[in-house]
Amino acid sequence: MKFKSWLLISLLLLFAAPLAAQSTAAAADSLAGAWTGEAGVGDSKRIPLTVSIKLDSHAAVSGTVTGPPRPGEIKTGSYDPKTGAFRFEVVVKEERAVSVYNFEGSLSNGIAIGHVNGNGLTGNFRLTKSANETTTAPEASANDTAAALRKKFSRVNEWVTKAAELVPADKYNFQPTKSVRTFGQLVAHVADSYQYYCASATGQKAQWSDAIEKGSVDKATLVRKLKETSNTCNAAYGADGQAGALIENIGHTNLHYGNMITYLRLLGMTPPSN
Repeated sequence: MKFKSWLLISLLLLFAAPLAAQSTAAAADSLAGAWTGEAGVGDSKRIPLTVSIKLDSHAAVSGTVTGPPRPGEIKTGSYDPKTGAFRFEVVVKEERAVSVYNFEGSLSNGIAIGHVNGNGLTGNFRLTKSANETTTAPEASANDTAAALRKKFSRVNEWVTKAAELVPADKYNFQPTKSVRTFGQLVAHVADSYQYYCASATGQKAQWSDAIEKGSVDKATLVRKLKETSNTCNAAYGADGQAGALIENIGHTNLHYGNMITYLRLLGMTPPSN
């Protein structure tokens, strides 16, 4: 979990299928192994990547990344198998300098997506586990990819929405320091970003706007605006949207939910993701 009884053999056969499925899912959702994919800014200037990742007993990440202009080495990193979240740092030795690129994202069903930044650039990446690393198909189908994106957005959006509902109205002006947004402005910024990214994902020529953040930032208004723009995004993730914008939206939302966690902790509150 030697039986001669046909009944016990039947029971073993009954349990074999679910166990095999669990094994396949575990293989697909392990960060260790060989990956192929691409990285870049938006839907243009995509760079092909081949990534080989190793995990030690403490889930520390190491390995190599091959892709123009030069191969790199994964120096540090971590992976949480419970949530699928991971991060690692890639060091690339150029001719006269050393460049460092930071990869941060999440893994589900053999697909890893997230953001990468370094050398003055910020973009996104998508990696698919190589066929010899899992019993699933070598390339995820379009439906599998869309489902994975919907799942990732739904989870982080749920956390953001619950955080917005959790913080009392009189704390929406809470500002840890003068150099950062108030909690209300942070909620508004996420709502503004939903309008931009999800409109872009459906092919609209969207321009970034801070209209919500520059408007009324009281709790009642912002919770309503956040839910309205969430519905816009749910429609984009349910349609055949442009993957680049949908991925950027997930990464951007995760980034600012991380900010919200800090605000909530400072207010003595427990984040919804706990």
